[in-house]
Amino acid sequence: MLRPKLNRHLLILASIGIALYVAISVLYGLRTEEAPAGENPSITKEQAAESASRFVSDRYGIKSPDTFVVYQSKKDRSGYLQKEHLSKLYAETYGERYPIDYYQVQVADPKSHRQFQVEINYKNAGIIGWRETTASGTGAAISLQKADILAKQEMRAQGFDPDEMKLLDKADSDTGKQGMTTLYYTKPSTPLGESNLQVRTDFDDKTLVGYTVQFSLPPSHLAWIVQQDQSASVMTWISMGFTVLMTLASVVFAIIYRKHMKFSRGLLLTAVFLAIYITNNFNMYPAFRSMSGDANSDFATWAAIIFMNVVTLLLGISLYFALVAGTGLWAASGQFKWPAWKETKFGAEVYHGMGRGYLLALFILGVQQVLFYAGETGFDVWAVNDPTDSVLNMIEPRFFPLMAWVAAISEEATYRLLGIILFKKLFRNNFIAVLIPSVIWAASHTQYPIYPVYTRLIEVTVIGIILGYVFLKYGFLTALFAHASMDSILMGMSLFSLGHVSDVLAGLFYILLPGIVGFVLAWLHGKRRRPLIPEELPPRLEVL
Repeated sequence: MLRPKLNRHLLILASIGIALYVAISVLYGLRTEEAPAGENPSITKEQAAESASRFVSDRYGIKSPDTFVVYQSKKDRSGYLQKEHLSKLYAETYGERYPIDYYQVQVADPKSHRQFQVEINYKNAGIIGWRETTASGTGAAISLQKADILAKQEMRAQGFDPDEMKLLDKADSDTGKQGMTTLYYTKPSTPLGESNLQVRTDFDDKTLVGYTVQFSLPPSHLAWIVQQDQSASVMTWISMGFTVLMTLASVVFAIIYRKHMKFSRGLLLTAVFLAIYITNNFNMYPAFRSMSGDANSDFATWAAIIFMNVVTLLLGISLYFALVAGTGLWAASGQFKWPAWKETKFGAEVYHGMGRGYLLALFILGVQQVLFYAGETGFDVWAVNDPTDSVLNMIEPRFFPLMAWVAAISEEATYRLLGIILFKKLFRNNFIAVLIPSVIWAASHTQYPIYPVYTRLIEVTVIGIILGYVFLKYGFLTALFAHASMDSILMGMSLFSLGHVSDVLAGLFYILLPGIVGFVLAWLHGKRRRPLIPEELPPRLEVL
C-alpha cells in the first residue's frame, strides 16, 4: 500500500502555516471593532418569500403571487462604513433594522402582471422597503402636497417621526416614466460621518408605489470607489491580454512541434474543467438575476448564462493548449513535470503529490492570513460581500466547492505549467519566470471587492510565487493538489455558515476531497498497471 512521502521541511512549513493561521485568528478575535455583516441569515429564503408575499397581498390585495428570492448586499454603504471605521456605530444605531445584507424578493402577480421588489430583513423577516417595478402614471403627476402627506404617513407607520425628516430639494420625475414622482427625505440628526439616513418614496399619478431606506454617501468616497474599480478593470484587462498571448504562444508551439506533442494529454482535465464550470454557470442562476440589483428578467438571466458558457468553452480550449504545450515544452527541455497515466510512477506521483499538496496548502493559508491581517491593520484594507459570488445565490450551494478544481486545474496549467516555461525560455532566470506569470495571475484577481485593489495584487502574487517554486521543485501534480486543497478548505468552510448539519458535513467532505481523489487515482492506477518490481516500488513513509 502506498504511503505519502513526506518531507521534514514540508511538515515544518505546514506547522508554521497552522500556527500563523491560529495566531492571526486570535488577533482578529481580540479586535474591538465589529466586523462587517457576514453571510449568516437567520431566516430561510422560503420565509423571506412568505413575508414578501404576505406584505404585497395585504397592501395591494394580490393573492397567491409568484416569488423569487436572491441575496443582496448594500456594498457601497458597507465599503464606506468600513473605510471610515463606522461599522460598529452603524450596527448599534441602524444595523438591526437596516442590515447591510438582506433578501430581495421579486413578487409577481400572474393575473395583472404587476411586479414588486421587496427588501426583507434576513434576520427577522421584517420589511425593509419595497417598490412596484411595473408602476407607471397614466396622467398628470401627483401633486407634491399630496405626495408629501402620503410619504409622511408611511414614514410614521415605519417608525420615523416625520418632524425629524427633512424634504430634500430634488423632487422630480427621475424614474423616467411619465406621471411618476420621487421624493427624498433625510434625517440630519444622526449622521454617520458624512452619511445621513435617507428615505426615498416613489409615487405614480395617484398613490405611493415605493418606499426605500438608503444612506447618502459623500461624493469623494464614491469617486474613490470608481477610481479603484477602474484600476482593477485595467489590471484585469492587462492580465487577460497577457493570458491570451500565452495561449497563442501555446498554440504556435503545439503546431510547430506537433510531432513531439502528445495531444491526448490534457483531454481529461479539460473535460473535468468544462463539466464543473458549465454546471456551475447554471447553478448560479440566482446570482445572475441579482446582478442588476432589481432582479433581472428571466430572459436577461438566461442570456447571461449562455454567454458565460460560450466564454467557458473558450477558456477550455485555452486550458487544453496550455496542458499540451506546457507538458511538451518541459519534456523537450529534459524535465518531465507531469507523468502520464501509462507511466509506472503515475500512481505514486499522484499520491505523494496529494500529501505534499495538503501540507503546502496549510502553509499557504497561514501566509495568506498574515497578509490579510497586515493589510487590514497596516494598509486599511477592507472587503465587502459580493452577492454574485455568494453561496446564498446558488441553486445548490453544496456544489460550489467543486469550483476549487476549476481554479486549480486552469490556473496551475496556465500560469505554472505553461507560463513558467515560456518566460524561462525568454529570460533564462527561474525567479523572473515564476514572478511574471504570478503577477499576471494576480492581476486577474483584482476585480474582487477588496480595497485598495493593489493589495490584492500583492497578496496573490506572493501566493503565486510560492506555487511557482512548488511546481519547479515537485512538479505539476503537487502544485495542482496544493491549489485544490487550499481552495477546497476555504470553499468547504463557506458551507459551514449555512447552518444545517448537511451543509457542515458537505463542507467537511470537500475539505477531504483532494485526499480522496489522490487515493482513488493511485488505487485505480495500481489496479490497471502491472505490479511494480521491487526496485520500482515507491518509498514508504519517510520523514527526511
